[in-house]
Amino acid sequence: MSGPRRAARACAAGVLLVMGVAPVLADWLAPDASYREAQMQLRYATRDTVGHADDVARLDTLAAALLRIGRVPEARTLFNRVIATKPGDPTASAALGKLALWADRTAQAESLLAAAGDVDQARADLYATRLRRGDWAAAAGMSEELGDEGRKPLLEYLAGANPMRITGERAQVLFERPWPAPLLKVRLNGATVLMLVDSGTPGLLIDRQAMIVNKVREIGGQRLAVWDGTRVAVRNAVVQKLQIGDVTFEDVPAGALSLHKLSLEVNPQAMPISGVIGMSVLRRFDVTFDYPARRFELAPLGSAAKLTGIRVPFELWGEDELTMWGSIQAGRKMAMTFTSGLPGGGVGAPDVVFEELGLKSGGVSKLVKGAGTWLQGRPWAQVNVPSLTLGNMAYDKLPGWSGAMEPVEMWRHGVRRDALLGPGILLRRRTTIDWTRRDLVFEER
Repeated sequence: MSGPRRAARACAAGVLLVMGVAPVLADWLAPDASYREAQMQLRYATRDTVGHADDVARLDTLAAALLRIGRVPEARTLFNRVIATKPGDPTASAALGKLALWADRTAQAESLLAAAGDVDQARADLYATRLRRGDWAAAAGMSEELGDEGRKPLLEYLAGANPMRITGERAQVLFERPWPAPLLKVRLNGATVLMLVDSGTPGLLIDRQAMIVNKVREIGGQRLAVWDGTRVAVRNAVVQKLQIGDVTFEDVPAGALSLHKLSLEVNPQAMPISGVIGMSVLRRFDVTFDYPARRFELAPLGSAAKLTGIRVPFELWGEDELTMWGSIQAGRKMAMTFTSGLPGGGVGAPDVVFEELGLKSGGVSKLVKGAGTWLQGRPWAQVNVPSLTLGNMAYDKLPGWSGAMEPVEMWRHGVRRDALLGPGILLRRRTTIDWTRRDLVFEER
């Protein structure tokens, strides 16, 4: 074979190699298909709005496309413009109601969402608003419509009771074990048990066996509950008495499920985990995770307003999901939900998010070998996250979990959410949730 012919064949092979590899690299470092579709919708909406700045329908479409991929300030400006031009516009009312819910302005959110009708997830957001406000009767009336009919017996029970009665103003409890997840000894109906503190679930979860042994009241019905980026089936229940240090909660709504696998993975060969303390309890106090002192604290609402430190604002999405905006490895801005019970993790995300960032799995973690199997039935892969920024907070070399969030949860609220933030962000500082100002406060020592 002549030299020129060999060179031509080598060149052709090189072209084929590039053609074969380039798409793989592009897919690996590109956003997933659902995000690319949202970007495409934004491009179309931008194009269609040029020259039609007074067209309310086009402005609605553009603002909705901006909101969907997290460009919140621009979307809010356009929706306010629509409302000023056309008061009561359903799409703008639904979006502004969602943003009011995120800001925990629930009265304003309910007014806007009720006026919006059934557009743009307005009914789902209205349901979440009523759950957050404790308007149990109104929520019960919507539960079947929103596919949450299994919760209706519990909501009807709560509507006729006086739930979440609280005595005591402050509590300080040492962590039984702070890592890979924060565990506390508390009292359940008078018995000392071990519970995990997890801001990644809206309610209180109780192990089925612990429910039987400690005579927790079971209410009819079974439903799906949010837990760390997925949905799990639980039976409705009400805990008669939960004591955290010197604070007592009575008649706490709960969901019962098996926590046996969680105990084996997070606290092996030790006291079993009898429950998960979620947001329905945590929202009643300013909450401090003092990892350097290995201490968990509850203080009256408003106490954290005087704290000094680095403040990172958060929003409350849906029923009660504490969500912050940040960036992984200096990439695009992402919405991330704080889940203090994510075992042994700083960041958890669907596989496609880490693929977009070019972060590959480093194998199964030695710390929690079966992480993920207790929650989703499949193991998560360990990922080393080089850097993370949250407002003015910066982290490097955080442990991560690929697969630790179901892809469907990315769009659950109609706006892109990419990741979960685990207890890894708490390790080096005393950190307090300031519900009044809606900040996570990281105190310097």
